[in-house]
Amino acid sequence: MTQVQNALPLAQGQGDTRLQQAGWLRLSASQTDALAAVQRRHGIDLSLMRGRAAIEEAGFVLVPVEMVIRQHQKYQETCVLFMLGEDQLISVEQDVRLEALDVAGEQLLQAQRAGRRLDPATILFTLIEVLNDSARAAVSELSEQLDTRSETVAVASGGFEMSKRQAGVADIAGTAIALGEAEELVARMVEGQLMLARAGRWLRRFARSATLSQSLNMLLSDIHSLRRYARFQHDKIRNLQQSLMTTLDLKQNQVIKVFTVVTAVFTPPTLLAAFYGQNFAYMPELELVWGEWLVMGLTGFFSLMPLFYIKRKGWMR
Repeated sequence: MTQVQNALPLAQGQGDTRLQQAGWLRLSASQTDALAAVQRRHGIDLSLMRGRAAIEEAGFVLVPVEMVIRQHQKYQETCVLFMLGEDQLISVEQDVRLEALDVAGEQLLQAQRAGRRLDPATILFTLIEVLNDSARAAVSELSEQLDTRSETVAVASGGFEMSKRQAGVADIAGTAIALGEAEELVARMVEGQLMLARAGRWLRRFARSATLSQSLNMLLSDIHSLRRYARFQHDKIRNLQQSLMTTLDLKQNQVIKVFTVVTAVFTPPTLLAAFYGQNFAYMPELELVWGEWLVMGLTGFFSLMPLFYIKRKGWMR
């Protein structure tokens, strides 16, 4: 998961000018001069330092939205601050230029060319809708990756890989680390959906038409549905992690069991060897012609006795 550090400036084109006339001013954290001018005009702080709370200030509603997007073949954490008023919508992209908002801009321009009247509330509705679609694509992509991880976990749980080598701790550790990163990513996705839903609820106060209110209800339902789907992916990750930990415990128990059996088998011969290693002055069996064979036989017998007992108890399974 990569977070972009350098903010990209937003290009000002003819389309952006038309959208500004419709009420949407799109800014980036890198546009310091334009951002400072807006802050002076309205007396509102538009930086990340203001926190994550949604507030009303100077006739505007300020709602930050932090979310995870899938862009340039990688996941990126980003934040957009929406400043919604009766006559103007200002958006500030803090980390990276969002391709989803580019798509939303094209949709708004097409609607404008079709003769549809745009207002700040309608524009924000379109932005939230497109961001939700982008989040859905990110969750779907992650779900496919989790399916691949599930196969890896199944292989590790089965005990053997294609090379017939038993999967060990190192094999499982790599998968466990990847699952931990995915769990954090999904948690941020769920949080992003909560922040999108909050932005939608604040938008209710500016929805003047019944059509927009009805569409907003459907959008909020879709956002909550996607949040539940993301939580399902989170639960899937937790189940995979639990399966991995159980597999790891079983493998460790298997290793300990092998050493335990080996120790039990070789303990009696070790005891006999220690006994006959004593420097006694007189050992009668040393005078027997078959004394060596007797000791060897006893050693073998006492070695097989623990093995027979362990096998009968079923501890070798």
